[in-house]
Amino acid sequence: MTGTVAVVSGTIMVIADLLWGVFDGPLPLRLLAILCFAAALGCLVGVFVRVDRRDLDLRGTATGTGDWRRDERIDRQFAARPPAMLPEDRDEVLARAERTLGPSVALAARFVLLPIAWALVWAGALLSGLGSLDSPLVLFWPPMLMLLQSASFIAAVTGIGRSDAAHRRALALEPAPVVDTPARRNLDPRGSKIGLPGD
Repeated sequence: MTGTVAVVSGTIMVIADLLWGVFDGPLPLRLLAILCFAAALGCLVGVFVRVDRRDLDLRGTATGTGDWRRDERIDRQFAARPPAMLPEDRDEVLARAERTLGPSVALAARFVLLPIAWALVWAGALLSGLGSLDSPLVLFWPPMLMLLQSASFIAAVTGIGRSDAAHRRALALEPAPVVDTPARRNLDPRGSKIGLPGD
């Protein structure tokens, strides 16, 4: 889909330039500018295209255990400096790491296209004659937007690294021993408390 958008938009820009002279400068620079703008539009569309069926579906990645203290302990395993993991949290950390890893990789694959799109817009604006290095709008805005919008990609990659590290720490930990809970005996039977002869 991104390639189709890039080809169609590039064709439209070439026709517009031939008919109305939209871009300035020699022909090779104009063609390079059109190539940059078309690729930027393709990258922008690629951000909105799902690359995996689990993509952007993070609702089930942080399901709670019902115990808020344990949920906080498990959340801290995915933080920057996690504490030592308890054996009883091992299985839940493994399950959460496996649930978050796939969607995080898909999001990183999509969000990497945002800074690339802004870099291509910047190059296209400079090559096409639409802007010059003297204009602060052209000189500073695309690189600043490129840096700002790379934060989503950096956050996704950081989440991947933390999930993978938590997964490895959990695998290195011995599973907690299974303790059979004794069956509860009813020490206070319901019903009549009247003693009958022979009881």
